[in-house]
Amino acid sequence: MSTDTLTNPGSGGSWPQVRVLPLEGGRNFRDLGGYRAADGRQVKWGVLFRSGSLVGLTRADWEYLLARGVRALCDFRSTRERETEPVPLSEYPTVSYWARDYHTSFADLRTLMRNGFGTGVAARQAMLTGYRELPFDQATGYRQLFAYLKSGRIPLVFNCSAGKDRAGTAAALVLSALGVPRDIVVEDFALTNQVLNLRHALLKHGRDLAVDANTSLAKQPPEVITAILHADPEYIATALDSIESRHGSMEAYLRDQLDVSELELQQLRDALLE
Repeated sequence: MSTDTLTNPGSGGSWPQVRVLPLEGGRNFRDLGGYRAADGRQVKWGVLFRSGSLVGLTRADWEYLLARGVRALCDFRSTRERETEPVPLSEYPTVSYWARDYHTSFADLRTLMRNGFGTGVAARQAMLTGYRELPFDQATGYRQLFAYLKSGRIPLVFNCSAGKDRAGTAAALVLSALGVPRDIVVEDFALTNQVLNLRHALLKHGRDLAVDANTSLAKQPPEVITAILHADPEYIATALDSIESRHGSMEAYLRDQLDVSELELQQLRDALLE
């Protein structure tokens, strides 16, 4: 992916059109604008934002986002993740906030971590298995994301902890729904590798994927850590393949799993593309 996608100053409007927002405490906080859809239009800048945990955002960051008109936040993190890194939404009542109580995604991954992977190959295979299920395990959150979009609650932010797995899959779903070609969808997913050092963000700062000491990511072999933290293009490709295998098409998945009708899908494209 060219560096233009990271620093693409746009014309029109008072805000810079940049892929990675200039936030003091952002974690993988990116604008999905500018991606070209198959019909020749492009995703509007400043409307859809994907991110990792927002716990590091400063007051100046929040003021910046509010000034850009952010109206809604979908938080895909688990109950424990939100308790560990709470977001001070009570200070920003104009932002609609959605989250749900659940324990974990990638449950098999944590079990394997407890028993010990042994090799990076085994860890990568577990990630592929997890991604095969992500569009369905997280369908409740993704359904709410599209409900916000259908109701016009934009600009909108959606996030998970690292902004890679759950939020990365959500970004792939939204871009695919808007008609962005698959190769660009995969490139956006892999961009995490360029803009965020996950090993530093999740381990060096004391944040871990563990639910207890026996599943500590930091205690895994280096090749296992790499497999888990890497935004491997094949991971998101596996998720998209799983959707097509089970539903036949992205449109059918959106309809059957996320309650997005054909008419609503066209309306979303008209609202979010230019």
